[in-house]
Amino acid sequence: MAGSPPPYPPPGAPYGFDPKQQARLAREQVKAQIRAQQAAYRAQRDLYRYQTRAALLGNRRSSILGPLIIVAIGVILLLLRIDRIPLALFWDWYGRWWPMLLVGAGVILVVEWAFDQIPRQDGVPYVRRGIGGGAIFLLLLLALTGAVARGILGNHDLLTHGFSINPENFDEIFGDKHEMSQSLDNAFPAGTSLAIDNPHGDVIIVGKSGDNMLHITVNKQVYSSTDSGADSKAGQLSPRIFLAGNTLNVTLPALDGATSDLSITVPDYGEITVNANHGNVTVSGIHAPVNITANHGDIEVSSIAGSVSAHINRSDDSFTAHQIAGDVFLHGHAEDFNVTDVSGQVSLEGEFYGDGHLERLHGPVSFRTSRTQLSLARLDGELDISPHSELTGNQIVGPTMLRTRSRNIAFDRITGDVDVVNRDGSVDVTGAPPLGNVSIENQNGEVTMTVPEHSGFSVNAETKGGEIENDLDLKQTTHDNRAALIGTVAGGGPSINIRTTHLDIDLRKKPEAPLAPPAPPAPPAAPKPPAKPLT
Repeated sequence: MAGSPPPYPPPGAPYGFDPKQQARLAREQVKAQIRAQQAAYRAQRDLYRYQTRAALLGNRRSSILGPLIIVAIGVILLLLRIDRIPLALFWDWYGRWWPMLLVGAGVILVVEWAFDQIPRQDGVPYVRRGIGGGAIFLLLLLALTGAVARGILGNHDLLTHGFSINPENFDEIFGDKHEMSQSLDNAFPAGTSLAIDNPHGDVIIVGKSGDNMLHITVNKQVYSSTDSGADSKAGQLSPRIFLAGNTLNVTLPALDGATSDLSITVPDYGEITVNANHGNVTVSGIHAPVNITANHGDIEVSSIAGSVSAHINRSDDSFTAHQIAGDVFLHGHAEDFNVTDVSGQVSLEGEFYGDGHLERLHGPVSFRTSRTQLSLARLDGELDISPHSELTGNQIVGPTMLRTRSRNIAFDRITGDVDVVNRDGSVDVTGAPPLGNVSIENQNGEVTMTVPEHSGFSVNAETKGGEIENDLDLKQTTHDNRAALIGTVAGGGPSINIRTTHLDIDLRKKPEAPLAPPAPPAPPAAPKPPAKPLT
């Protein structure tokens, strides 16, 4: 020991023992044990998390809402593709009822939640359902599409004019409404036509002026936070009257937050042209042609001795024509229409989303939409066309042609040739003398044909999957799930051909008197000549 340098190893320690090194090793062993314990804790924690997540995911299911939305979209697109649903009619319906999509989605989720709360057997956890991000995105997209479709078809001001913030809009929201009127007179010589252009307001024209003058009353409504601002805006709404050739033009400016309703009295001999962007148009007592375009408003014409041509461009508006001595033409998109007592031709073409009524039309009638094409020679009675399924008429003079689908058709006391093609609806036709040729082709719908008693005709009727009943003393034959009725009644005459599938055919006869000659329409009063010729 005396020969060794300090520090000296403890007694009995092996040669080369270093206490500092041993202490450092001991500390490292303790740290290693701590790290091992921490790693074991983390591993146990992660294992617990994985087990918990697996248990939750194992008992969690996706909602059926997403697949149902995809299936519904596919079915609708298919029906649109095969033309079972008119495109314009679908967008109008969807624009109106798209909030029901959210209601239906909520109902599905509530039903699923209620089903998941049903008690399970012991040890079986409750099932949790979740809505994926895709389903939520589809719902938001469909809701936005419905709102935009309603805005476009309804021609809301926000979409047609665009959204802008300016002093006029500010005044309309927060300002006061100011009303005032203005009266103007202008010469209206014989041979002059009248053209009205009113961008925002109603137009009423009455042909009862007997002094060769045009009398105009402008009823103005302006919104402004100050009286001076209202007066300034009202001054800008004064009509501009100028003569271009033989046309007297009356125009008003387009101002935000301002409306100008026109009431005009005019001699009844002048042709009338009206262009109204936002407002209803009413014209009566005119003995000349009338041409009207209404982008956002109803049209009503009555007691017109000339032709009437109307264009309606919004699906919420209506058209009414009564006692027209000339032709009536209506084109565009409209809600309801009512046309009565017309001497000339009636042509309605476009899309109509409400109820239609026709009555006492003495000339040819044509009605055309994406779903229905109807033409007839004369209408002594009435004809009603619903937006859903009903199409009924009485006292119809043919030849009559109808092409439609998904409608229940009922024609009572119809004379002349009849040609009807329909599907997914019933057809009921009652003929009046003289009976013409009848052709009815229906799919998935029953057919009832009633002929005048004692009339002669030949019949060829056939149904697949149905039966044929008749009181004509003709015998039905059946073969391969088909029933047929072929024969001649009372020596023959016009032909009756009927085809349908899956439902029955019923042939009947009953006494029917011929249609009475229609009463001539009451013409409007004769035009009044100018009181004093003007040059």
